[in-house]
Amino acid sequence: MKRIFYILFISLFVTSCAKIGSPTGGGYDRTPPILVTSNPNINSTNFKGNSFELVFDEYVELKNASEELMISPPLKTKPQIKEHSNRVKVGWDDTLNANTTYIFDFGSSIVDFNEGNVLGNFAYSFSTGNYIDSLEYRGMVVDAYSLRPVIKKYVMLYSDNDRNIVRKEKPNYITKTDSSGYFHFYNISEGEYHILVLDDQNQNLLYDLPNEGIAFSNKKIKANYYKNDTINKNHLIFEPLYYYDTKDTSIDLASNKLISNHQLQLIFSNPTTDSLEIKFNYPKLSGLIDKRIYVEYSQKKDTLTLWGLEINFDSIKFNIKDIGLNQDVELYSNIRDNTPIKDTFLFIAPKLDFNYFSDCLLKMPIPIINNDSNFFEAFAIKEKDTTKINCKVYNKSPLYIKVGDNFQQNSKYTIIIKDGLIKNSLGQANDSIIFKLNVDGVESYGNLLITVKDSTINSKNIILILEDEKSKIIGQLSSFIGEKTLFRNLEQGIYKLKLVIDENNNGKWDCGNYDNAILPERVIYFEKSINVRKNWDIEEIWNLQPKNN
Repeated sequence: MKRIFYILFISLFVTSCAKIGSPTGGGYDRTPPILVTSNPNINSTNFKGNSFELVFDEYVELKNASEELMISPPLKTKPQIKEHSNRVKVGWDDTLNANTTYIFDFGSSIVDFNEGNVLGNFAYSFSTGNYIDSLEYRGMVVDAYSLRPVIKKYVMLYSDNDRNIVRKEKPNYITKTDSSGYFHFYNISEGEYHILVLDDQNQNLLYDLPNEGIAFSNKKIKANYYKNDTINKNHLIFEPLYYYDTKDTSIDLASNKLISNHQLQLIFSNPTTDSLEIKFNYPKLSGLIDKRIYVEYSQKKDTLTLWGLEINFDSIKFNIKDIGLNQDVELYSNIRDNTPIKDTFLFIAPKLDFNYFSDCLLKMPIPIINNDSNFFEAFAIKEKDTTKINCKVYNKSPLYIKVGDNFQQNSKYTIIIKDGLIKNSLGQANDSIIFKLNVDGVESYGNLLITVKDSTINSKNIILILEDEKSKIIGQLSSFIGEKTLFRNLEQGIYKLKLVIDENNNGKWDCGNYDNAILPERVIYFEKSINVRKNWDIEEIWNLQPKNN
């Protein structure tokens, strides 16, 4: 009896001392759903039905299935897709082609219900014939200019020999690039195919819009069999496909406004051409060559600014024409006709910190053209010394005054310009201005000398483009294979260098043309970053590697 009492006492003591808490849930589940069975089985032959069902080891749900699911060859109508607990069922109304392997590539649409783990690269296949196709093809798509991966774009294969089939019929096989720009076709039949990458704007699986971005190859691709030990994204049979955005080249007048009674700005959807023509109804002007106006284009020729030198734009009426453009414009100024014109105008001074190699420019509101007072003198004060400096209308644009020449490096200046020294066509004279300049020196910058060598490139014309770490273009120079090219006066920092094979020698990178079978001009990045330091010259020899075939 005593023994039983002792055991009960010990048990109560242990129980009272035990810590009470909730059981832990274990580690976070990172395992994607696993297919347990399917009906019919994957890779079934002599398929006669109009649906199939997939059963997984856990509850699943579908995310963006209508976008993610790729069916090869494509069905005419969208299938019905349903999920319930651990099952996914797909059905369709189309009549299937005879003796054809069908692939249902689910992309990243199947995820487990609780943690959202993605079952990636899952495809279900069957054949309506007595055998199933088992060849594959894989590759990568990159942007033709930046060489960055292109993601979530359709990749299509066509067995037809006609390259124009891409505009008339849906592809034989279709998939999408993943988040790294890679794609993989499964269960395709033996043969050679045209390949097209498409940004399908209207979702009809046809290349039929002028603004749909594409990539293509001028050579047919061939289906392969990959052994398990060679299926590796880093192992590609061919070089990447180079994607580019095709642009709508039609010209529209996107914006038009009177900035003032003497300034009109026109902004276009695309660069204007030499065919641009403006006929003025009011005021009466002889087009863009009239001497009473000054016209300046932006660098890309997609913006035109027009100044009235001797006339007032209280209202303006004109017709503007270019390729695809024919539009009447009528604008009225918010400034009344009787508003007096000021007698003076203001210069806009440059920034305080001034590059020794730059021109010191003052901007004006109205251009000065063919004026007797194009030249005048100003004063520059450095420490205690005051000297006269010459000022003149800038030869590259009459909207600027160039101040002085050859400022001493590593020096500080105070510039004084008196009022009334120069007049514009409206009779306005300049206001006085005082501004400061802190001029740096050559030792504040570095230089890069680059020589590109290669005997395998057919075209010897190249464009060298220097970018900063954020891919902003710092400098661009046309050059030749074997020629030394110098980038001067670079600020200290890390740079990237890329090269364009300028096939047509027009000084710019050109995208491709599918109809003419012209691929985008090849872009190559230098294999390492370039560290530019102050007061330092860097010389690099760039030996290009032969292009893979």
